[in-house]
Formats: sequence, C-alpha cells, structure tokens
Amino acid sequence: VDVGMLKSGTSNLEATAAGLPFTMVYKSSPLSAAIARKLLKLKEFSMVNVIRTGTVREILQEEVGSETISAEVERLLFDEAYRKKVSQGLTEVTDKLSYAGEETELQAGEGSFDRAAILAHEATQVKRSASVELRHRIGQYLKPYWKQFAAAMACMVLYGASDGVVPFLVKYILDDVFQNQNEAFLWALPVFLIVFSIFRAGCDFGQQFLMSRVGHLIVRDLRNDLNDRVLKLSSGYFLRNPAAGLISRITSDVMLVKTLLTDASASVLRDSVRIVALMGTAIYLDPFLALIAFIAFPVGFYPIYKFGRKMRKLSKRGQEAVGSLSTILHEGMSGERIVKIFGREDFERGRFQEENDSLTRTFVSSERVRAITGPINEVLASFAIAGVVLYGGHSVISGARSQGDFIAFLISVFLLYDPFKKLSKVNNTIQQGLSGAERLFEVLDSPIEISSPENPREFPKGFDISFEDVSFSYDGRNIALKNVSLTIEEGKKTALVGFSGSGKSTLTDLVPRFIDPTSGVVRIGGVPTNELDLRELREKISLVGQHTFLFNASVYHNISYGNASCSEEHVYRAARAAHAHEFIQKLPNGYQTIVGEGGFSLSGGERQRIAIARAILKDSPILLLDEATASLDNRSEREVQLALGSLEHGKTSLVIAHRLSTVRDADCIVVLRDGEIVERGTHKELLQQEGEYSRLYSLQFADDDPEVNSRGVHIV
Repeated sequence: VDVGMLKSGTSNLEATAAGLPFTMVYKSSPLSAAIARKLLKLKEFSMVNVIRTGTVREILQEEVGSETISAEVERLLFDEAYRKKVSQGLTEVTDKLSYAGEETELQAGEGSFDRAAILAHEATQVKRSASVELRHRIGQYLKPYWKQFAAAMACMVLYGASDGVVPFLVKYILDDVFQNQNEAFLWALPVFLIVFSIFRAGCDFGQQFLMSRVGHLIVRDLRNDLNDRVLKLSSGYFLRNPAAGLISRITSDVMLVKTLLTDASASVLRDSVRIVALMGTAIYLDPFLALIAFIAFPVGFYPIYKFGRKMRKLSKRGQEAVGSLSTILHEGMSGERIVKIFGREDFERGRFQEENDSLTRTFVSSERVRAITGPINEVLASFAIAGVVLYGGHSVISGARSQGDFIAFLISVFLLYDPFKKLSKVNNTIQQGLSGAERLFEVLDSPIEISSPENPREFPKGFDISFEDVSFSYDGRNIALKNVSLTIEEGKKTALVGFSGSGKSTLTDLVPRFIDPTSGVVRIGGVPTNELDLRELREKISLVGQHTFLFNASVYHNISYGNASCSEEHVYRAARAAHAHEFIQKLPNGYQTIVGEGGFSLSGGERQRIAIARAILKDSPILLLDEATASLDNRSEREVQLALGSLEHGKTSLVIAHRLSTVRDADCIVVLRDGEIVERGTHKELLQQEGEYSRLYSLQFADDDPEVNSRGVHIV
C-alpha cells in the first residue's frame, strides 16, 4: 500500500503508526455539516491534525468528489516533496504519542489510543482560545510603536468624522446660497472650504504615513525574530522543513501580518468612524428616511461573516502552496545539472505546473470569495437607496422638506456606502493576515532542541574529547550510533574510517552539538558538552567539511568569516598556509572577487582551500575535518596536507577519512561499521589485524601498494 484515503477516525492512528501517507475524507448530510460548523470550535477534525495541525489534508463536505480525491491521490503518489512533508508530520505525531506518558497523566495499562485521546482533549482546550491568543500575540508587535499608532488612529478618527460635514455643506449651499441668496454666507464659504480641505489633507497624510511607518517597523521586527529563531533551530528541523518554504513565510506571510496590523486595523477604525459620523448626520437630517436606509446594513454583515471564515482557510492553503512551489523552484535551480544530465526537464516542468495549477485554483477561489462580498452588499444597499429616493422624492414634491435637506440626506447615504463597502472587504484581509500569522508563529514556536544551559559551567582548561556509551537515532527507529565509547586525547589526531553510513559524520556532529546524543554523554575536558555555553563551545572548534559552503561574497569575506576582527595580513597568511594565495591572486579582482552563490564560480578544490584558510584563521584548539581534501587533485592534496599538518599541530583533531592515505600518521584510527566501533589502533596495528581496516585499505590500494598481496592482506 502506497497511500491511504481514510474516513474512519481510529484508522488515522493505525495509518500513522504504519507511516502510511494518507488523506482524510469527511462528508455528512447537509444538516449535520451545518450543525457541525455552528457548534464545533475545531478547525481540523482528523486525530493527527488535532495533535499536530496541518499533518494531513482533509477533504471536507463540498470538496468531496472524484476529481478532488483523484488529484490528492496523484499528489501523494508522485509529488515527492509533498509526500515527504506528510510522512515527516506523521513521524512527529508518532513521537508525540510515544512520549505522551512523560507529558500527560496516564493510568497503568493505558495505551496509544488512550494517550491520543488525552492529547486530543488537551489540543482542543488550547484551540478554543487559540484565536484570542493569536490576536494577542500579534498585538504585542504593536506595543513598541503605540504612540505613533495612536497618532495615526487620531488622524483617522478626525478624517473619518469630517465626512459628516460634507452633507451639511451641500445643504447650506443649496438652501442658503441658491434658495435664500445669502451673500454673506457665499463670501465665507470659500474660506471655510479651503481650511476644511487643508485639515482633511493633513489628517489623511498623517494616517497614511504613520500607519505605513508602523507597518514597516513591525515587518522588520517580525523578520528579525524569525531569523533569530531560524538561526537557533537544530539541524533536524531543516531536514523536516524545506528552506524555500521557510523563506516564503519570512517574506510573504510577514507582509500579510503587516497588512492586518496596519491597513486592516486602519480601515476598521477609519471607516467605522465615517459610518458613525454619516449615520449621525443622516439621522439628524431625517430620522424616518434614515430608518429606511439603514434596514439593509445589518443584513449586509451576514455575507461578511460567512465568506470571511472561508477566506481564512483558503488563504492558509494558498500560503502553504506558495511554500511548496518555492521548494520545487529552488530544487530545480539548485539541482539544474542533475535535472539536465538525467533528462528530467519534462518531469520537473510537470511537477512545477501541477503545483502551480493547484496554487492558481486556490487563489482563484480566494478571489471569487473576495469579489462576491462587495456586489452582494451593493445589491442590498440598492433596495434601501431605492426606498429613500421614492419616499424622499414624494416628500420634496409635496413640500414637506426642502431640496437641500433631501439632497444632503441623499449625499450622506451615498457617502455612507463607500466606507461600508470597504469595511465589508476588510474581513477578508483580516482572515488572510491571521492565516499568515498562524504560519509565522508555527516557526517562532518551534522548539529550540539544542541551546545553552541556564547556568553554564566554566569552560575546562583541557580539550580532550570523550564519548561515553553514546547512541543516536535521527527518527527514533533507525540507529546511527550504538553504544559508542571513545576518548580523543588532547593534542592528538584521531581518524574515523568506515563505509558510507557507518556513523562517522554523526559522531563528529555531536562535538559542536549540531545534534545531541539520544543516550550517553559527550565530554570536553571532562565536562559534558550540554553543560557548557553553546557559543563558547563552538568558538573552540574549527570545522572543514567535505561539502564546502561559501557565502555569496568576496573571497576575503569568506576567509575572514573565521575571525572577523583579524587584520588583512592574517587573512593573507591563512590563505598562504592553505595554498590558496596563488590562485586567489589570479582571480579577476583578487581577494575582492565575488565567489557567487555557494561559491560555485570556483572549482571544488579552490572552494576547499578557502574553507581550510577560514579554519586556519579561526585557530581553535579543537579541529574537525570531514574529508577536507576530498575535492583536491593529487598536487593540491599534498600541498594542503602540509598546511593541515601545521594546522593540526597541538590541536585535538577528529578527522573523517575516505582516503586512507591521509590518515596514516593519525595517533589513533577508529573503524566504524553500522554505528559501532569495530576496530581501533594505529595504521600499522590495524593492518596487522587483517580486519575491517585492512579490507578498506586493500580496496583502495591493492593495485598501487606492493605491500598488499593479491588477497588484499598486508604483508608485514
């Protein structure tokens, strides 16, 4: 079974436990659906979504159909990014259920379904106040700028209230100037109009500028907080969440929240004040006509409420689709050579078009909801205006009221329609902003799995590294390291060798706490690493990886990244030590040459030597090398080995080696297989054992080393 389409509540958990990507399908009678919408506070109904929101797709009521279900099955089967996202969510739900006993009060004998029920109950309790909590959290970003926001609001109130003056101006112009021919009023009117216009213009400028300024400041703060959180998240988070999707949240969703806090809130206040002022004017001019005109307004709020809820759902789905589309686009650009060499352009084109079509359908549905709100209210308003015109016209003809009174009243009603129409649309903006905020706070609320302790211990004087009965698993099931115990003496060089997947990189990642062990302890100088300040710990470690990363900046910037306060001479000295100075000088702008995204304007060997120069410049007492010479030719490798020899001198070095020729001089070579240490010793000692290391060595050098016989056994 590859995918599931489920409609049973308990089968949720069974599919989750089996790791089966699935979609929930819900359809009931129209009456049951209507009652559920009114009474249930839940936004999602699948058990896994209650425990972890957005884990699987829910196809509800009107959406249920052969076309929708077929499209979802195809997406689960053929969209690898989407399938991976669902599977990762199911893994998190499984983990949460597995450890629920530590988080909830359970009685003896209770199983996974009991834990699921408790977690679901807790989740629903939270969800009932989630909307209020969401608005409160958004409002916190306004607090630092409340004075500017208040000033903008004051400008809005004054600007909105001034609308109520316009009908009176029309009344006095018609009655006093044209009908009563009041010449004194005629001379005073232009002065009043100029002053009135200047006042409105000042208020309009104040509200627009101040609200825009506050909005951009809020966007700045949100992006800073998001970036700060992303920098603190562990490596595992980025395995579960594509970078392009995170970028979409930081760029696109932030703007939705900005619109919510500024444009939407401004519209609510400004247009509400305009409505109140114009309604007061209309009632003052003619209470009975006002009653006729305002009958339609309460009715007009129903579609605002009705379509607003749907708009929020569509908006969140659209933002998620933007993230998926960004991920596919980023993968296509990053892996363009792989796409081309395997002739998969048509596949990638189809994958992108399918996601793009899905995104377009969501946005078109959003626009349909947005577009229909205004026309509905316009039709309702037309009935009220028609009644006003009919009754008011008769009263003017009969002499019951003057033309000025009636025209002034009519203008107030027409002016009232504009803010009401804007107010009816602002709910859609609010719902979009709330959906964007939900996605942003999902990132901001992501747990920081690896951090400094509250009271870190003083960093030890020694730099020996010890692994004590260390085990690690990435997903709770597949074991990467199993009961590893190893001591690396201070100032000594220890090499890790073994076939791919043996756990070498995982063991190395434990030292700077990119990951923490599932069980066991890692110590430096006898102190557990999780009791040390994280920043100080990483300051003591230099790293050169197999897959070199360079910033899209100058060569000088990339080298000095290892020590931002160093002098130019130190940068040049580090480059020379890494045998990079010569080729750098031949670049178009020397050390100021921009290396491009990822440094791909340089060769692999050139990128590697810049990374080595960066590590040399940092000059940390602990050195981690993940096959640092993997991308170098034989000549460059010999030169860099000399540089690494001086770099490693006196440092506690942990080296991952695929080329065994680079670690013959290691003080200790540790052989890993399936996450366990199977051999350890010097190069000569391990060859004499004729075990795993001897087999690895023979595979690499059987044809080149005369000391290796035809069976691959080293002859001593």
